[in-house]
Parts: sequence; structure tokens; C-alpha cells
Amino acid sequence: MGFLRDISPIRAFGDIKTYWFDQQDHKWRFLLASLAATTTIFAAFFSESGFEVQWKRPEITWVTSFEPGRSDTQIAAENVANQERNDKLEAERLAREEERKAQFRRLAEQLGMDTE
Repeated sequence: MGFLRDISPIRAFGDIKTYWFDQQDHKWRFLLASLAATTTIFAAFFSESGFEVQWKRPEITWVTSFEPGRSDTQIAAENVANQERNDKLEAERLAREEERKAQFRRLAEQLGMDTE
């Protein structure tokens, strides 16, 4: 706790005052230049932020690809056809994946790497 005993806000303020008010005028110029640069950057961000834009509800366009008077048997037939198509696509994807794994295994064997 000896470290915290040596810290004093009054002494810190005195150090800052002594540092800024000694006979070096270039500090004030750099302070003003840095404040101007910071203010310019914040002003640019604030002006680009677009706070003034009011929210409006998005326009939704509904696209339907089904005819409105379909029967339950037509819906079921379409579902079965879509499921078969999805199963076929999944089987093709798995076959491509297995072929790629086999290619990597062959490459690993050629390079003398252990794949297991």
C-alpha cells in the first residue's frame, strides 16, 4: 500500500500545471493543433453519421411460385419430388466430399504423412 500512499491528485495537478506553464510556447501550439485535428475528425464522423434519417418500413414483395388452388395430393406429390431431389443432391455432395478426402489421403501417402 506504500505505492497508493505516494499518489496525490493535488500533486498530480501541480505537476501538470508546472509542465504546461514553463517557458516553452510550442506546447500550446501543439495542444491547439491536436485539439483542432481531433475536433475535425469527430465533426466529420458526426456529420456522416446520418442521425437525421428517419426509419421507414421496408417494402416487402411477396413472391409466390405455387398456384393458389392446389389440392392436398398435389402438395404431397411436390413434397415427395422435392425430397427426392434433395436426397439426390445430398448424395452427390457426400460423394464429392468422399472423393476429395480420398485425394487428400493419396496426397498424404505420397508425401509420407500419417493420415490416421
